[in-house]
Amino acid sequence: MVTIPSAGVESLVIYTPDGAMAGAPPITTWARDNSDAISQVMASDYLADSVSGQFHNLGSALLDRFMTTGSDYSQSVSVGSVGQSIASSTQSPQSDINLTVQTASGVKVDIEIQSGNGTLGVTIHSSGTLTGTERNALAGLADGFQKAIDGLSVQPPTLDLSGLMQYDPSVLSSVNMQFKLAGNTLFGVSGNFSANNSARSVSLTDWAGTMNLKVDTSQSALWGSGAQRSAAIASYLKQFDNANTQGHGNAAFMGLFKDAFTQLNSNVGTASQAATPWLGQPEQAMLTGLGDFTASISDAGDTVGTQANTFSYQVSQSTSTDGDAVSQVQQSHLKASYREVLSSSAYDDVVVDDDASSTVKLAMEKGVLIHASLTQSSTQSTRNSEYVDGKLVSDVTTPWNMSASTDLLRKLQSER
Repeated sequence: MVTIPSAGVESLVIYTPDGAMAGAPPITTWARDNSDAISQVMASDYLADSVSGQFHNLGSALLDRFMTTGSDYSQSVSVGSVGQSIASSTQSPQSDINLTVQTASGVKVDIEIQSGNGTLGVTIHSSGTLTGTERNALAGLADGFQKAIDGLSVQPPTLDLSGLMQYDPSVLSSVNMQFKLAGNTLFGVSGNFSANNSARSVSLTDWAGTMNLKVDTSQSALWGSGAQRSAAIASYLKQFDNANTQGHGNAAFMGLFKDAFTQLNSNVGTASQAATPWLGQPEQAMLTGLGDFTASISDAGDTVGTQANTFSYQVSQSTSTDGDAVSQVQQSHLKASYREVLSSSAYDDVVVDDDASSTVKLAMEKGVLIHASLTQSSTQSTRNSEYVDGKLVSDVTTPWNMSASTDLLRKLQSER
């Protein structure tokens, strides 16, 4: 039996296949009163269709709150449709940012931002009462926190962590940020950043690969001048570019690695000679002027035919002191494979394995430099497997070795 409504009868309600009323405006639900400053920022952000839009100005707003109060806070806003549960209204990937700040007095402050499945939420929790000085120090991180969020939430991500490292260590003892930001099917980034009075570190993974960096900031006696440090950083950045070119790595991801290295090694503080009072400017100039570090980067890689394109690079610096002697060792290791197309019917599968090291040794006796040397070595192996019409026609491994020693003491004496 079919009934046809006559004129003047109210139209039938139409529902979409997922149970929502067609054409109905979304339903917005707030967890608490939304008249405060943070809620106003969330009200501008929560309908954005990207993580960068949902987190816009939100990190800075959370820390700006410490200018007036140190109390705990939470808020969330959810969006649903008529006839449909909020949880199923918007099936979007989950994104989380957690910032944990420890004060020198021992109070821990946790800040969390979450988005996903139609909900945007924030929380602030403190383990104890904050002083006015501590609240001002937390508020001072607002711009740096927001810049870090803005960089990580774009696609592809960028790094801007400098603002999170500019705090008074007599007030704040550590800053740690964990992040997992969703993107589309190609993009998304996760990782961790931490800084305290003895070390800084970054670990990051996205679709292009994984990187890990850690810088020791506890040996201030080894730090050089600003100019020396800048020159050392520039030298390392050039070394990274050379390795990336040699191993056919991902240029954009290497750029992210270079940014992380530069930021972790910059603005570390003032050098102290308490540990090595004999280390004067001429001796200091023989070292890099940087704190010790370990760093690694590896591309996610892909496969071209039967050849796996891979790129893995590690670099480090370690310095040891023994009385009036200092030894500083720099090391690097590159391992990569890639396919180089020679013509429409020929290609070359290349495998590179490269080790390099450099050691500076200094020794003093009764305030006089008696030994200064530089030892360098490099071992490289390159395998070229050439194919024509899919058949191997040449398979050659080329080894290369280099070692050299320089008497820096004689060089220094000749320059005086």
